[in-house]
Amino acid sequence: MIRPPVRRAVDSSRLKRLVAVALMAATLGACMSSTGPGKNDPLPVKSRQEALDWARQLMAHVAQSAGIQINGEPEEIGFSPCVGRNGESAPDDRYTLLYFVHSDVPGIARHNEVVRSARDLLTQEGLTITDFREATDEKPFAALGARHPTSRYYATVDSTSDKRMALSVTTPCLMPPSSSPSATG
Repeated sequence: MIRPPVRRAVDSSRLKRLVAVALMAATLGACMSSTGPGKNDPLPVKSRQEALDWARQLMAHVAQSAGIQINGEPEEIGFSPCVGRNGESAPDDRYTLLYFVHSDVPGIARHNEVVRSARDLLTQEGLTITDFREATDEKPFAALGARHPTSRYYATVDSTSDKRMALSVTTPCLMPPSSSPSATG
């Protein structure tokens, strides 16, 4: 049975969230592979700058949705060569990106609100929650980990002290664009 569409008023904050989600989905589609994680599947192609821009955008979106602000600490950017399960590597400059930012978030009760909001957002956007822990008096650190099932990126939101949280994203192995067309024989 087809239900008639329901018309809802869209306030400006909801509209901003919808635009951000659409932008992120379009960016992710261009950034990451949409196929399953097969061993010999081609890697997504992205320059390091494009991957970094995407990571910044994603973490800003998570922070905004959780009601926190990224603080002025320097972002932590780590590009690493891809290494296979058995330690193998390829000479083609493939890489992963680990990107961290920090937020000043006082109080463990607020940390719990942040990880709940981030969990809800990432779940709505199709990620699978792999780790979720709210802070308690005995364990004062909240933690959230989520993996995208097809793009295979991994996002985290964690307490680093009772006044601070870290947000991070790790990409799967990415291939930089080739600088010139390959010569064929």
